[in-house]
Amino acid sequence: TPTEAGYLQPVDANRFYSPFISSAQRLPNGNTLITEGSGGRIIEVTKDHEIVWEYISPYWGRQMNINMIYRAYRVPYEWVPQLEKPDEIAIDPIDVRTFRVPGAAAPGPRRIIETAGSKPYQGDAALCVSADLEDE
Repeated sequence: TPTEAGYLQPVDANRFYSPFISSAQRLPNGNTLITEGSGGRIIEVTKDHEIVWEYISPYWGRQMNINMIYRAYRVPYEWVPQLEKPDEIAIDPIDVRTFRVPGAAAPGPRRIIETAGSKPYQGDAALCVSADLEDE
């Protein structure tokens, strides 16, 4: 286990977990860019575990209530030489539960169709992972 290997595990360590689609990139400044794919979150952290940049995808699927991100990379400004380096400014975080992109569809299903004998969607985004509480 990680504890047996000498790593400290915070009590809420399971909250920082993506059972599939994720990535990490070590940046030239020593920070790490982490894609927590199943939660739709990208963060940049320092060696001291301080979050210095964060993005949470506001784009949710219509069929399933998920905002997954497959993978992200930090690209240096030098890779786009035709553009001037922009001024970087801090932006206050938004509440992604209520934020809507202008012109986007309303949240929630457009219609619900019930079929006799079928089980309803329970809202679990684990996809390929079966929950212990599922009916047999």
